Amino acid sequence: MTQDTLQGHLEERLEALFTIGAEISSTLQLEEVLQRIVAQARRLMAARVSSILLLDPEEGTLRPAATEGASEAYLAQPAREVATSLTGEVIKTGRPLYTPDVRKETRYRVADLARREGLCSLLSVPLRARTAIIGVLNVYTTEPRCFEDSDVRLLTLLASQSAIAIENATLYRDEMQTREQLRQSEKLAALGKLSAGLAHELRNPLNTVLMLIYAMSQDQVQDYPRDRTTTNGFSDDLRIVQGELQRIKLLLDQFLEFARPRPPHFQRERLQEIMEETLLLIGPEARVREIVIRKDWANNLPLAWVDGTQIKQVFLNLLLNAIQAMPHGGTLTVHIGVGGGSLRVTIADQGAGISPEVRSQLFDPFFTTKEEGTGLGLSISQRIVEGHNGRLRLFSQPGAGTTVCIRLPL
Repeated sequence: MTQDTLQGHLEERLEALFTIGAEISSTLQLEEVLQRIVAQARRLMAARVSSILLLDPEEGTLRPAATEGASEAYLAQPAREVATSLTGEVIKTGRPLYTPDVRKETRYRVADLARREGLCSLLSVPLRARTAIIGVLNVYTTEPRCFEDSDVRLLTLLASQSAIAIENATLYRDEMQTREQLRQSEKLAALGKLSAGLAHELRNPLNTVLMLIYAMSQDQVQDYPRDRTTTNGFSDDLRIVQGELQRIKLLLDQFLEFARPRPPHFQRERLQEIMEETLLLIGPEARVREIVIRKDWANNLPLAWVDGTQIKQVFLNLLLNAIQAMPHGGTLTVHIGVGGGSLRVTIADQGAGISPEVRSQLFDPFFTTKEEGTGLGLSISQRIVEGHNGRLRLFSQPGAGTTVCIRLPL
């Protein structure tokens, strides 16, 4: 290839790059931006597969965010640790990384997936936004390929344009979410003032009805010690009525807890002791479901500045969700550790996982997938954790279980 031909080829690619940059930046919808980037990266580099891994700086992981040319199995991969993964080197060094054959690279943790997808050579470049590296842009080939310097520069330029587009789309998404949250907060505030008073008024006659049913049951025990319509002298109909009323009472109690939260009473507490007490409460149900509870924490953890009663409520809500997600048994892993100036609690189950559509609504008040759920447990838990200046996050993939992470300041 002559010098003129090379120069012409380079000019064509640069012109294509400018066109691609304009197309990527023409939308603020994050998912669409990501998909356009991987599609154009694959075409520009004549690659078999292209992908984007986005950085979670708090967790220190890279998670697959978009791909072009690969199967759904690629996106279903778990997040990768920056400290130990091959592509994590791009984040740590801030420089492009070339791997001749990922199938032979010991640091590439998904070599089996690469073989199934027919992947060989890898070029990874950092997605460098205005202030920091936010992820990695990858391209894979099916045959061994030595990328030229011009290839690396071209993909790096595309990554720079892409990082700005991703940052803008992320800011737009966050702004829209904030606005929606404000609208929801205003609605909930108005609804709360009206319905909290109503719930309180309903609870008083409900308690009266429950006491009357209890008195009726005692009278029935005396008048009809045993017959075929009773169980231990208590009619099956009355048992059903009592159970349903108890469910209504639970819903009202949880609603009032949500609508009229009490301020936390902070003191120094040992999170591992609070967790031990909570695990004792769910132990019987876990044994019935043949669930093994694996505890992972040190005894010398620093004290946390928390309201022990409220944090126990959070642990109980999350642990009950976890064991209810494993009707056929499994392992429930509870970890407590220290990192990044905070105490971190993770609760991981081996259930069926949660679809993205459901996951996006899990923290909405009254949203539930359970027949007998109130839809307030996660909302209350999130509010309590945020009231402790902490953060509650949920990670899940269908078929891969669910992990809930709580961070509380020291």
